[in-house]
Amino acid sequence: MTAAATSTETPPVLLQLNDVSKQFAARVGLRKAAVSAVDGVSLTLRRGDTLGVVGESGCGKSTLARLVVGLVQCDSGDVVFDGRTYRAGRRRTRRDLRDMQMVFQDPHSALNPRATIGEAIAFPLRTQGVSRAETEARVDEVLARVGLHGNYRSHYPHQLSGGQRQRVNIARALALKPKLVVLDESVSALDKSVQAQILDLLLELQVEYGLSYLFISHDLNVVEYMSDRVAVMYLGHVVEECSAEELYRAPLHPYSQVLLESIPKLDPRERGGPSALTDGEMPSPLDPPSGCRFRTRCPFAMDVCATTRPPLVETRPGHLVACHLHPVPESATAGDPIPGEQ
Repeated sequence: MTAAATSTETPPVLLQLNDVSKQFAARVGLRKAAVSAVDGVSLTLRRGDTLGVVGESGCGKSTLARLVVGLVQCDSGDVVFDGRTYRAGRRRTRRDLRDMQMVFQDPHSALNPRATIGEAIAFPLRTQGVSRAETEARVDEVLARVGLHGNYRSHYPHQLSGGQRQRVNIARALALKPKLVVLDESVSALDKSVQAQILDLLLELQVEYGLSYLFISHDLNVVEYMSDRVAVMYLGHVVEECSAEELYRAPLHPYSQVLLESIPKLDPRERGGPSALTDGEMPSPLDPPSGCRFRTRCPFAMDVCATTRPPLVETRPGHLVACHLHPVPESATAGDPIPGEQ
């Protein structure tokens, strides 16, 4: 088989989330309550691709990231990674931790201030039983690959800039040669010029190491630049998922349209900033609206939106949306009324 023919094949699935949900216990005054951070999310990420996840603060993006890598356990549903299934309550093994790594938002707090850069990168290798000689060689290799001189091995995090610290976090994630890297707002704490450098570095590393990225950000421009497909989250639900090109060209869900309209424009004559389509803030996850959770802010809300949760269905090839404004194909089943909700 030729290389050209191979390149046209659809890559295999690396990560699949099947109806994953997570609630956290909370207290409102004297009353116990539950916050539904992630509610019935299903997503698929193929090898070598980048799946972007966007949404307002509090929509469940970071909880979703932690569910994927096992930092928190899902209440229901399952995570399928590289053919291995993890259901509610099942913890990750050493092999799992080696194959999936995470880069956090704050590059400073993600590093131990009492450990040198060399020690920080070597730590995951030591926990995986890698020999001392191979560990030393791997630390030098990944430091060079992220653009840092070997002398930085003896430095401490406070001696580095924010961009350099994030390069160290990326190097630490690469040290175990993972298949999946989860990037949770990994450039949001950096200056714009440094952001561009880190994003270009991530794209280079993805090609070189054959990495798959789950890229989480509130910056829509960054997500467009990085992602092959994008999932839009609102109050724990995925309301739209499609290719990045199609989302930014023709979004179907009203919430996606609101997000894209809010992107600041360089030209002051162009429309940008707060959208005129919707008012108010996201409802509290302690008491989410019935039916469609976006209905309280949606200018197109209908009676059915209050009683029936719209299913996430494919309305166009490869384009999924959860909205009553778009007809459900005959092959799909419409959402059933939710018991107990009015």
